[in-house]
Amino acid sequence: MIWSLLIGLSVVLLLLYWQKPSDPLAFIRMDDESKQQKTTSAVNMSALADEPFKARVKNGVNNFKVRVGARFRLKVAAFLLLTVVLAWFCQPYLSEVPLVVLWLLIFVVCSLVVVRGLQVYERKQFDASFPNALNMLSGAVSSGESLMHAIIFVGDSLQGVVGKEFKLMGQRLSMGQAPDEVLAKSCHRFPYAPFYFFVITLRANINRGGQLKEIIRNLNQVMFNSEALQKKKKALTSEARMSARIVAAIPICFLVMMKYMSPDNYDFVMNDPAGQPVFYYVLISEMIGLGIIWMLMKRVQG
Repeated sequence: MIWSLLIGLSVVLLLLYWQKPSDPLAFIRMDDESKQQKTTSAVNMSALADEPFKARVKNGVNNFKVRVGARFRLKVAAFLLLTVVLAWFCQPYLSEVPLVVLWLLIFVVCSLVVVRGLQVYERKQFDASFPNALNMLSGAVSSGESLMHAIIFVGDSLQGVVGKEFKLMGQRLSMGQAPDEVLAKSCHRFPYAPFYFFVITLRANINRGGQLKEIIRNLNQVMFNSEALQKKKKALTSEARMSARIVAAIPICFLVMMKYMSPDNYDFVMNDPAGQPVFYYVLISEMIGLGIIWMLMKRVQG
């Protein structure tokens, strides 16, 4: 019974926090095959996103270290200590589960929540700073600066995660690295559709030439429209997402309340063979309902 509760809770949290990585190039792909060939002749778009699984894991670990920031080992040690304390605190309520197994489950669930939270926080910082970076880059190019000096200027002037990445790009370019290599490395840091679109635009401009100022202004407008569309999608699905969280939390809160307010009923549902079908019915119906809501939201977000 306890194992079923823990497994069901883990599945619910996975549905709520796990999101399949979207194709960062999806919103710029063309249905017209001839146009697709003209675009890919200037720059290989798939080379920016298609990577071996080992490389994606390595990039994910490196990005996680950057998101955690300074004193990475100390913060990881504090997180491990916190999960141990939580496992020790929850042990009296789940005495049937060994302490090591309980700690492992708590560690996995908390890790998913922390990783997802850091990703969301970084994406918000990126969305807030990247338009300013484009405006500064456009202004620097308009004043006669080369692309390399414009990137260095943005890195020296802009704060936050975007400014740090532009500064690193400028340092790599100053050291003589090829622009394609520098831009490809930056895509590993920000695997987001707007940044991929920005990199593709710069690489196409480097290979084919063109009015970079006009291109960046149009790029900024396209990203603004895309961001407005994403916000509209979130607004349309906000009720469903909130309902899913509430529905997932109600059984857990109810069991905790019943543990203290009605111990006899709690023992009947959790331990009595006659009451266990009620618990299994609630658990299975919860998982089915959350699965349906999750699939509907993924269709809208896709």
